Amino acid sequence: MKTKGWKKKKAWQSKFWQFSLSLLSCWLVIWLAYQLRIIELWGRLVSGSNLVKTLSYPLLMFFFLLLAGWLFRAGLWLFYHPVVNSGRKDKAWPLVSVIMPAYNEEKGIGRAIEAVLSSDYPEEALELICVNDGSTDGTSLVLNKMKTFYKDRLKIVEIKKNQGKKRALALGLKEARGEIIITTDADSEVHRQAIKNLILPLMNDPRVGAVAGKVLVLNEKKNLLTRMLAAQYLVSFDFGRAYQSVYGGVLCCPGALSAFRRSLLKKIIRPWLNQKFLKVECKHGEDRALTNLVIRKGYQVKYQANAVVYTRVPERLSRINRMYLRWTRGYVRENWLLIRYFWQSQKPGHYLLAVVDSLLQMLMHPFHLLLVSLLLYSFLRYPEFIVNQLFFLLMLSLIYSLNHFKPGRGLRFIYGIPQSVFVFFCQWWMVPYALITVKDQDWLTK
Repeated sequence: MKTKGWKKKKAWQSKFWQFSLSLLSCWLVIWLAYQLRIIELWGRLVSGSNLVKTLSYPLLMFFFLLLAGWLFRAGLWLFYHPVVNSGRKDKAWPLVSVIMPAYNEEKGIGRAIEAVLSSDYPEEALELICVNDGSTDGTSLVLNKMKTFYKDRLKIVEIKKNQGKKRALALGLKEARGEIIITTDADSEVHRQAIKNLILPLMNDPRVGAVAGKVLVLNEKKNLLTRMLAAQYLVSFDFGRAYQSVYGGVLCCPGALSAFRRSLLKKIIRPWLNQKFLKVECKHGEDRALTNLVIRKGYQVKYQANAVVYTRVPERLSRINRMYLRWTRGYVRENWLLIRYFWQSQKPGHYLLAVVDSLLQMLMHPFHLLLVSLLLYSFLRYPEFIVNQLFFLLMLSLIYSLNHFKPGRGLRFIYGIPQSVFVFFCQWWMVPYALITVKDQDWLTK
């Protein structure tokens, strides 16, 4: 008991330290802005043009709303802690079915299968269902070899023609026997303790309908781009999903590792499969869409930071941009649907905070576009301040990255600096373009 209390106290001290560092960072930003004459520059910029002066009002409004949103999230994050295993005996664990869809994954699916079936979970209570979604490479041969070794612990579902990830998952669900369904990808490798940790919230609380795992980058050390993605993943999960988990409103259970109640999936599988948006069948963003339906049914969605999966990410810029574009289209669609569900619901209270959070996140995009536009204008108007402003942006990125520093991770947080700068200057177009092309259902990276 003393050890448990000490660990809890240590976790609170760590979070309080990080929260204090975040507040200190706000003052540091103001000090840097003053020292680098950023405030003076923007004062001259606003006073020298009526158009800029007019645009500065919505910019300030967005800024203060986003600051309020950040404080709201940071305050929630302080209260997050994952559910831990209290030493249950093997007989106490429920039957779990892991569904792994695969399309042209011959290089990694063998390791993905080994990782699942080597998990620290009772063998008699774990089954893996691999759905070969019309692969044209050697995926089928690898699956047959794995079947010879694992026998009844591995089920294989063969689809002659590629039907997409949603249909593959639905076919896997038909074959599943478990009361808890876990989804994972064929290019991902689950940690040995991941399955046990992932399902704990479902076992402890009947109000929880789904649980998101923590996704880290398997090929992180490949190049600068993969290191940047790894830094972004850490923030997205250890901060983003962590604070959402406090109120039970995690907005996206990742396809790489998530758990659902089988009874709940049976209720929402049909509308999920047949989902259309603007009269077009929805083929991507399936993880966010499924999470939306769980929230709409009145269930909580939690995040387990101790349920880790390592996934392979694109290594070239072109493929990274296509991946983000696919995600952004799904983000645009599902945010709109979440807000619409809220207004149409007779009992909207159970996901009020999820809607508020979505609205605050959506404000980031007009703020981003407006700020980039005014920044580029300031470069043309006052070129002598370019160096000051670029240095200020780098310092902002450094401060932001420092807020997510944790002992034991080394200097990995440093890669958040180029990632922040890259997103700011090179991905501002992503949301507007996704809005225009939201009906496009091309997977882009396969």
